[in-house]
Amino acid sequence: MDIQKTAKEIGVFETAINLSFVSESPEVTQKISDSFPLPSTDITERTKRIAEWLLSSGKNKYMFLSPEIAVIEEMAKAATKPLEMIITVPCDMDEDAKARLANNLPSRVTTTILEEPYFPTGFFPGNGMMVVSGYAAGGRTMIFPDTYRLIEHYSGFWGKKAFIPYAEISTSARYDGWMELNQQRVDITWRSNYD
Repeated sequence: MDIQKTAKEIGVFETAINLSFVSESPEVTQKISDSFPLPSTDITERTKRIAEWLLSSGKNKYMFLSPEIAVIEEMAKAATKPLEMIITVPCDMDEDAKARLANNLPSRVTTTILEEPYFPTGFFPGNGMMVVSGYAAGGRTMIFPDTYRLIEHYSGFWGKKAFIPYAEISTSARYDGWMELNQQRVDITWRSNYD
């Protein structure tokens, strides 16, 4: 069970929601405990609140630096105007994984897959927001290395960059396969106490 590979293909939120159904199992906890922080029991509700928070920005284009299918679906349900979602994927992503992602895109909003190194057209600070996902650990922003590379590649975007953590843990633990992102690289961070 390669939980990080799954998260890179369907997003950390969708992975966390799926894990929440089996997180009581000691076997599952043992398999993933070194590489993926366990989500809280309210991950489904948290995903909805994050989607509403992103929509409150008033933008109509959102560029996700990981395939956050669960967040996009919730945004589509709550949207009151047409939205465009752009999911960027690393250039070295497996072709089968890209095909699976393309087959699972939400249908309620316009969603496109953009492969690195290309840039989206018509995506500007006035109409768009970049969205980065990962987990928060003791005030630290933790993301996958692929996401870090995408942040570097798209660093020329002058608009808002939002960090949405699927989990917030109190310790500053760094799990295997994750790296810290300097918090100055994002403009706003969602916190569970925003509600």
